[in-house]
Amino acid sequence: MNTHQSAAYIARRLPDLRKRDVQAVLEILTELWHAELAKPDGKIHISGLGTLYVETHRVRSTGVIRQTLQAKYGENAPTTLERRSIRFRPYEVLRNAIKEKKDDDE
Repeated sequence: MNTHQSAAYIARRLPDLRKRDVQAVLEILTELWHAELAKPDGKIHISGLGTLYVETHRVRSTGVIRQTLQAKYGENAPTTLERRSIRFRPYEVLRNAIKEKKDDDE
């Protein structure tokens, strides 16, 4: 499901709102979430779904990566790098719903 499909579904469920209004709310929500996840310890708790957060790992640069960095930066090449990953941790409610759906399909 994409943003347009979500907006259309919400507009059908809430007939007082136009699809354009729902899309505007989703755009604002996206901007808000971008700003929150750009923060070092930003987390988004979505009720009934889970937590969306950015995880940062410090990684030592060795081997080919170190050689590439030295070729690019010379002696000022960094010895450690930061690797950022977006993570989603589902709440128990969502896990149970997925499990029930899987059991129904079998």
